[in-house]
Amino acid sequence: MKDFTDFLIFVCGAVEDFLQNKHLRQRGPQPTLSDSEVLTIEIMGAFLSLETDTAIFACFRRHWGDWFPALRCIHRSTFVRQAAKLVQLKVRRWQALGQRLPYDRALSLVDRAALPVCRLARAYRCRRFAGQASYGYDAMSKQVFYRGR
Repeated sequence: MKDFTDFLIFVCGAVEDFLQNKHLRQRGPQPTLSDSEVLTIEIMGAFLSLETDTAIFACFRRHWGDWFPALRCIHRSTFVRQAAKLVQLKVRRWQALGQRLPYDRALSLVDRAALPVCRLARAYRCRRFAGQASYGYDAMSKQVFYRGR
């Protein structure tokens, strides 16, 4: 794929193929923004590392409003509600993808991260995770803390 636009087209097509022959609504009016558009926007927002629904909505409304014209006609809360109603569909899709991907337990790794157990000022009297926790330094927050492993 040459650029982001090609990737966006590919994702749109893949989402449309996945939703083909799925009847998501049994009654009521059709939404202004189609379900395939909502899913595509969410996938591409995750790809762009946009972590909040506000950021995803604002970015796509500003930069790709021509691609998703209905996005300019709805409020952010409408978009978020519609995306929330599609959660079960997204879970089923991830499960289907997980079954298709090869998985070898011998090669799998689990990522570990230190979790703050209590503030450093209380660390000497903290009894949580006794024998399992230790002092550590978090470079992101630039703090020393008592951490669990």
